[in-house]
Amino acid sequence: MVLMRDLLMVAVILLCFTNPIVAQENNKSWSSDGGYTVLAEQFTAVWCEVCADVDPWMPEFTESNGNRVARVALHDDFDDPLGTPITDHRISRYSSEPPSAPSFWFDGEVLSGGAPDRSSIHRQLLSAEGSRSDDTHIRIEASVYSGDLHVETTLSDWSTLEQTQISIFIIEDFVVIEESEAINGVTRHHDVARAYHEVSINNQDDEWSFWGEFDLLSDGGISSSSSEIKLTIIASIPLGIEPNDLSIVAVHETIGESETHSTLGVLKLDLGEGPESSSISISLPLAIMMILSTISLKARSRR
Repeated sequence: MVLMRDLLMVAVILLCFTNPIVAQENNKSWSSDGGYTVLAEQFTAVWCEVCADVDPWMPEFTESNGNRVARVALHDDFDDPLGTPITDHRISRYSSEPPSAPSFWFDGEVLSGGAPDRSSIHRQLLSAEGSRSDDTHIRIEASVYSGDLHVETTLSDWSTLEQTQISIFIIEDFVVIEESEAINGVTRHHDVARAYHEVSINNQDDEWSFWGEFDLLSDGGISSSSSEIKLTIIASIPLGIEPNDLSIVAVHETIGESETHSTLGVLKLDLGEGPESSSISISLPLAIMMILSTISLKARSRR
């Protein structure tokens, strides 16, 4: 009878710890695997009236398609507070002529026909998925230590490495601008390209990057083995930007003219989704201490 009472007390104590107390450190980490995502690059601008009709429903489009698509908003680098040199650099891959706004490229293929509607956007996504002959497997591991963002991108199971590069976008999930800057009336913008780094896999001297308010602390370059290619970069996060407002888009793509361009693999990692925070659960040690104390008191009471 005494033994049963002791066991019952132990069970009650353990039940008290089903919702454990967790002591968390400041370091956070995230990771994701994939490669089959389609890269949707959009040229847009705060002065574009048509964009004011299209841009607001872009979050609905990306959310409804999940990891099928990664949108990157490339704002005009003229008379647009969100514009960067990234825009001209990326557009030059696809066209030698200035594009009209808005313009979309799905895995490098332009969506023609003027202002798109939801149906044409979905058809272009399906077309890009069908055109991808193979997908490079991509893994992104990201962590934040004392305000610095560490990103490691790993490629494996590729179909080719010749004349290809790794491209990394750091995008801000949403940005709010002043009404005085919003020429077309839209103050909230999504998936804005903030920083970018690309490097040729076969020639690491062939690289291009823009970091803006971010500060590139280390470009660890590319390391390779027979089965993996890794690129590591470290950048400081600007004041006023939280890590969970950022996403990372990694792309494996060919180098060359627009006619021969090919997207080989894409993966997006959203830092706003459940970080794998470093944590130490203190519930079990406390439970053990309470159990031992209870048994000790019981033993003394029997003497």
